[in-house]
Amino acid sequence: MGVRVSSVRRTYGLIGCLSLIYFFCFNSCTKREPVTIDRLDQALFSAKSPAAVQAFLTKNRTVAELYFNVGESAQGPAGDTALVAELTTRINNPELNLLYQQTQAEFGDDAALLRDRLTEAFTNIRRDFPDFKSPRVATMITGFMGPDLLVTDSLIVIGLDYFAGPKAKYRPVGEEFPQYVLRRYQQAYIVPTIVRLIADRYNASDRADQTLLADMVYNGKSLVFTRTMLPETPDSLLIGYSDRQLTETFNMQDVVWAHFIDNQLLYNTNGEIKKRYMGERPFTAEIGSRCPGRIGDWLGWRIVSRYFDEKKISIQELMQNANARQLFEQSGYKGQKEED
Repeated sequence: MGVRVSSVRRTYGLIGCLSLIYFFCFNSCTKREPVTIDRLDQALFSAKSPAAVQAFLTKNRTVAELYFNVGESAQGPAGDTALVAELTTRINNPELNLLYQQTQAEFGDDAALLRDRLTEAFTNIRRDFPDFKSPRVATMITGFMGPDLLVTDSLIVIGLDYFAGPKAKYRPVGEEFPQYVLRRYQQAYIVPTIVRLIADRYNASDRADQTLLADMVYNGKSLVFTRTMLPETPDSLLIGYSDRQLTETFNMQDVVWAHFIDNQLLYNTNGEIKKRYMGERPFTAEIGSRCPGRIGDWLGWRIVSRYFDEKKISIQELMQNANARQLFEQSGYKGQKEED
């Protein structure tokens, strides 16, 4: 008996050691490669003359072509006289220079916080998806002349001026920037948004399935992916709800679920109806004034999270599952909270 007990203990000890070795290897063998951010915003604002702007565009031709949506030509963006003139005017404008200084103050000369968050995200993505290659990351400030974010497999361009924060003198304007959307244009939202966009390349879907449920599950998978790659990031930054909205929505999810079931929404394929539950809105009027917009995103996240937790599968397996109906049915979600 004594020998057997000792043998069992030694076996457990060996398993424990192997588990520790696996744990440390799993968490450390993925090389952490610090992200380098090309501060093209600083380079551009150092170019005060048309000739200097042309030199900037020539040196950074690939970025400029994509960010400014310039058609291919022999001379490239540097040969676009209208673009050169507009950029020269803007970077010599005192008010835009004020916004530039405010943005520099928000992000710092080396954008250290942004760099560290991107490094964490890219390291974790590479851990779970070894084929992932960290894209080049560059920053721009143009007075909202280009997009807020440009994300491709090989290049990410961040329009820092969009994310200068609520204290900045100038914020992006237009019908696509209502206050409930503009609230998310802050530094803390940049990396979660980038990771959600990267999730698209790994997110399998069935193009023949045009149901609301398919859209909900697709976005839910993107949110679970983002949560996996940024485990310390608050849920409010992942989905863009305030803390109060998250709490209230969680507590009223039985009401939300009942609305979807009573109105037979899950398998609805009508584009206008789907937009009501997936698109940007200050609130989902069909459910109530305290129900936030994009409620389909949130509900899809709940369904996929429950499936992911119940099945205890890898994030790769989750992202490869294109069967939204099967995933939903196997999740067992019916509007209940975790503790129910």
